[in-house]
Amino acid sequence: MNFVLIDDHPFILEGYGNVIKQNYPQSKIVKLATCKEVFDYFETDNQAKLTDIALIDFNIPAFEGKKIKNGIDVANLVRKVIPYCKIIMLTAHTEKIFILDIIKNAKPDGFFTKGELTPENLKNLIENVLNHDKFYSDFIQETFNESLDDKSLIDDYNRQILYLLSKGYKIIELDKIIPISYSAIQKRIAKMKQVLNVQDDKGLVKAAIQHGYLS
Repeated sequence: MNFVLIDDHPFILEGYGNVIKQNYPQSKIVKLATCKEVFDYFETDNQAKLTDIALIDFNIPAFEGKKIKNGIDVANLVRKVIPYCKIIMLTAHTEKIFILDIIKNAKPDGFFTKGELTPENLKNLIENVLNHDKFYSDFIQETFNESLDDKSLIDDYNRQILYLLSKGYKIIELDKIIPISYSAIQKRIAKMKQVLNVQDDKGLVKAAIQHGYLS
């Protein structure tokens, strides 16, 4: 069994490695800490093609040269090189906006927040994924299920709009960042205000925080 562990915290990589070695003593483990290291390994090392399962942290240092920004891009790179590789995503984020982004764009086989991860949970997570079962933590699954009631907030562009508004961007600036027109952005914001029952942009951000989409 060949594992690739991707996280920029050495002690976390060590912890994952210890659990894997206890349960899969014959396994081979590669540890990577940045998006550049991931790119170099999967694009140039023949051993990479033997990877059975990759554990990927969402927040890892980007590789701007290849536009690999985070764990979602890493997951898609790994799948491009090894379509059969199992992908487990891990994140410290608990905000819906990040959880939904990871589910939709990385399509992981397994997904836990780091706060939920114990050695026993990690063992069970790996076992289930290797048995071809999707395995999401209770929190991840509940977050996804709740989001189905707010369909307008699942949309990729709407999540980007909410995130940028929360960071202080003005609506007039958003079409320079998000590839849709200013009028389309206005319509999306109006729809989200209707869904969250608020009147203005500050109220929209505040409601998004209250509903767990932002922190």
